[in-house]
Amino acid sequence: MAPTIAVTREALEAQRERILAKLGVTIEEFAETVATNTLSGEEWEARDRLEEIYFLLDEAPAWPHD
Repeated sequence: MAPTIAVTREALEAQRERILAKLGVTIEEFAETVATNTLSGEEWEARDRLEEIYFLLDEAPAWPHD
């Protein structure tokens, strides 16, 4: 059986903010970049992780999902 990891909403929201801060963008700016499909490798990784965070928070991403 796989171990269960409990993460708080606050921790997930903080992680989301750290990801955006590392990229130096707001969520709105990042969503515009995602919409153009002109992401760098680091931005693709950030998009994937942000989508995981949105899923865990039961929220829709700030951009249309494929």
